[in-house]
Amino acid sequence: MTNQSGQPEIVKDLTTSSWERPLGDVMREAQRALVVHLEQALRAAGYDDVGAAHASVLATVDPDGTRLATLVDRGGRTKQATAELAGHLVDRGYLTLGPDPTDRRAKLYVPTPDGRRLLGACRVVVDAYEAWLDGILGADAVAALRHSLNEIIRHGPDQPAIGAHWRRTAR
Repeated sequence: MTNQSGQPEIVKDLTTSSWERPLGDVMREAQRALVVHLEQALRAAGYDDVGAAHASVLATVDPDGTRLATLVDRGGRTKQATAELAGHLVDRGYLTLGPDPTDRRAKLYVPTPDGRRLLGACRVVVDAYEAWLDGILGADAVAALRHSLNEIIRHGPDQPAIGAHWRRTAR
């Protein structure tokens, strides 16, 4: 990358820190490890028609049903992505989609018995993963990690853009 201004190369600066890798990369890799673990365990349990993304949508559905807009809010995905994942769960028999008894214009996704079994299998897998983390890091470190990540989540949206003091200069 050629930089005419004499400033350090941006890409190189973003990937170089006092740590081996930027924290965002490490967090993404840890999340990816959980996803791989969950998907392998689901396949081993006979659930070869769903993945971790489907399981996370299913986990946000209330026992007596949930509207799509609520699933979007809870899952942090786009409406289109959530509808596609929920539709797959409907097609596979893990959810039903029917009218909301409180508003006939609205529809509710409701877990089926198969959906509740799938969710139970997911809970077992996630509990086993967290026990594995406890074994590697220790329960206190896992609790501190959970607290720290929740603090990041809690404060994240309220913060001004990181680096907002930096302004792009004219070329």
